[in-house]
Amino acid sequence: MIEVKHLSKHFGTQLAVKDLSFRVDNGQICALIGTSGCGKSTTLRMLNRLIEPSAGEIFIQGKNVTAIPAEQLRRRIGYAIQGVGLFPHQTIARNIATVPRLLGWTRADTDARVNELLSLFRLDPATFAGKYPHQLSGGEQQRVGVARALAARPELLLMDEPFGALDPLTRTHLQDELLRIQKLLGITIIMVTHDLEEAIKMADIIAVMDKGEILQIDSPQALLRYPRPGFVQNLVGGQDRSLHLLATQTLADIMTPVTRPSGPAMATSTSLRDAMAGLIWQGTERLTVVDENGLVVGEVTLENLLKQGARP
Repeated sequence: MIEVKHLSKHFGTQLAVKDLSFRVDNGQICALIGTSGCGKSTTLRMLNRLIEPSAGEIFIQGKNVTAIPAEQLRRRIGYAIQGVGLFPHQTIARNIATVPRLLGWTRADTDARVNELLSLFRLDPATFAGKYPHQLSGGEQQRVGVARALAARPELLLMDEPFGALDPLTRTHLQDELLRIQKLLGITIIMVTHDLEEAIKMADIIAVMDKGEILQIDSPQALLRYPRPGFVQNLVGGQDRSLHLLATQTLADIMTPVTRPSGPAMATSTSLRDAMAGLIWQGTERLTVVDENGLVVGEVTLENLLKQGARP
């Protein structure tokens, strides 16, 4: 668990972050979202003390981070940024092994962890371990950047716009990969994004920031259904809110159990928005829901989907 209490940061006479307080439970993903210059990245960098707070306290698993030497703290917190920042003259294996080597891991343990992470990110160790960053695509480099951040099994992963520079297709794929891996590892993540759709898709809780303050922190559904008037309401939009709401749930959340096919098949993990698009594209009002093994487990109708997107 990470808990932030009354966190503030001054740069000279400018107040960049003002009296932030929030909590993220173990295994949750929290997204910090807002316009450029609202204090998102400054907040993230205070969490691992790349920037020292002017006031306030930060606790990780109940321990005040000021009681931990800054370098030691950063080795316990993964940090992934836009643009990756891989060492260009080191192999992919050595890039991923950076923090384990600093921590004094054995060669055998380090090599095993590198191979484990490459496999986890679906990068064949035999193919990728000996390559250099310039030999990889942007998406592959970003995978390696996140793998490096996870190498020493950190308690917390901080991500600053990690997918912002990627094309939409690659970005979507890596979002899915990260969600898969986060579910496997149960790691706590705090990420900065300017993209509402990304925040809705990725996060358990979303903190909307403006001018250095948190205006609202809520689950994606609560944020969309009950946005506070003003900046937050403008951010989540008007006509788009129904579509955004559909993106917060999957077919598993609303399906009716059946055992026989009743229409085109979609996986239980499909978002309701993607299911709606599929129904419209195929001109049908009913679809079959299948599990990861392709077995029929339920059905969903167009009528049920429309109800889920209805505004409060």
